[in-house]
Amino acid sequence: MIAQASVIPAPVLTPQSSNPELTKDAHFEHLEKREYGVITSCRVPGTVAMTFDDGPYKFTNQLLDHLKQAGVKATFFVNGHNIGDIYQYDWIVKRAYREGHQIASHTWGHADLTTLSYDQIHRQMTQLDDALKSIIGVRPVYMRPPYGNLNGAAQGYLNDKGYKIVKWRVDTNDWAHPGNVDASLAAYKRAGGSGFIALEHDTYESTVNDLVPRAIQYAKNRGWELVTVGECLGVSRDDWYR
Repeated sequence: MIAQASVIPAPVLTPQSSNPELTKDAHFEHLEKREYGVITSCRVPGTVAMTFDDGPYKFTNQLLDHLKQAGVKATFFVNGHNIGDIYQYDWIVKRAYREGHQIASHTWGHADLTTLSYDQIHRQMTQLDDALKSIIGVRPVYMRPPYGNLNGAAQGYLNDKGYKIVKWRVDTNDWAHPGNVDASLAAYKRAGGSGFIALEHDTYESTVNDLVPRAIQYAKNRGWELVTVGECLGVSRDDWYR
């Protein structure tokens, strides 16, 4: 049976919580007490969402070549300035968006949101949003917190601003053992079935040129459809962005 998306509906926002000027300590303390669910799994039966964090980087264009050849769509949780700079690789972001992949937020500088103030979280999110607006003409609705770290304050801010928070159910840990692709692929094999969101990084050459082709072949052999996060949730492309 396909796993259902682990999503707890956010509460209706009050006029106070939707105010863009909210940076007061009192409201931030209020947010720290709020907890919401995050998306970790797919809703559409038979689907799997491959996701890639920390790019764009010099290997991302090769990854797009592999995905295009295989007829697969993926989701890219991009940073503004991390290992690479989004303006240096803006042409890659444009290509990914043009070819139907989903572009999502991973914050501007890969900051741990649990260590930041309300205003700092706001800058991390809006700086990347503004960059993507200038590059591809839209701002993402979906985001992934760096390191997967969240607390009530960060979740509260993100929900107040209309972001959909995505983590993962299958972690390849490709960053931890880039020389051992078999170990990364084993995470797909342990999943036991489709319906999951998988975490990879397009900043590792071994992931792009070895893990991805093998994972795609494994998924196809199992009859799984590899799609974007939005597609695996059954959400229209128009609702991936704003």
